[in-house]
Amino acid sequence: MIMKIFSIYDSKAEAYNSPFYMQTQSLAIRAFTDEANNESSQIGKHPADFTLFYMGEYDDHTASFTLEDTKISLGVASEFVGKEQL
Repeated sequence: MIMKIFSIYDSKAEAYNSPFYMQTQSLAIRAFTDEANNESSQIGKHPADFTLFYMGEYDDHTASFTLEDTKISLGVASEFVGKEQL
């Protein structure tokens, strides 16, 4: 199965969080939206500090990665606060 690779950038820490894998971009955005709207999470407490990035794909049949030349921003958490989840 080919999985999409994502990472969340923390602008205050100036670092990317460990990558995570989802089947689709929509599922990653939904999970990020949930965290942005969870006031007890770090992302929910500081939504302007976190940005979701798409990084590429992982194929578990061949154990190969295909990375984008540049990371693709899918949005800052503050853009998802108060938004209805997918």
